[in-house]
Amino acid sequence: MATLPIPDHSELQSWLKQFEIDFYHCGNCEGMHLPILQDNPVIYDAKVEIEGDFLYLTASIELRPTGLMQAYAELSRLNCEFPTLKIFVEMIDESLPRLLMCHNLALIPGISKAQFEFFVRDGIDQMHQVAAEVGKLNINFNEEPVEEIQIETVPTGLMMH
Repeated sequence: MATLPIPDHSELQSWLKQFEIDFYHCGNCEGMHLPILQDNPVIYDAKVEIEGDFLYLTASIELRPTGLMQAYAELSRLNCEFPTLKIFVEMIDESLPRLLMCHNLALIPGISKAQFEFFVRDGIDQMHQVAAEVGKLNINFNEEPVEEIQIETVPTGLMMH
């Protein structure tokens, strides 16, 4: 029986190129960041990386602090609807809370190119679906400026004392 390869970062990069899945390196980590996910206006960051004996596809969505309770309330439903993803909330000092999505695959038995392609494309599809759900809930942080409210003053003669 033929053994399947246990890929390293350079082999994963080669496979991503072969399957025409764009990626880039940020310089701060070894992950391969995926514009196909990051171009989604709801998704903050997304990457494929090897960590220990696992291959991870992760994406994060910044949450509005006021949407945090609703995010926690939706976690069970989202994890049931997307059983191959692990979805959880991460809160770190000095930054906005984030909804993290994680898809993982054990590397130890080895993986084929076809298995890697399915893993990445399936994860991308599911993460786009979760992002759409979060967008419908309107709990994601949106950097669009908030409209200023114009306050009209009442003329002094019309005010009650």
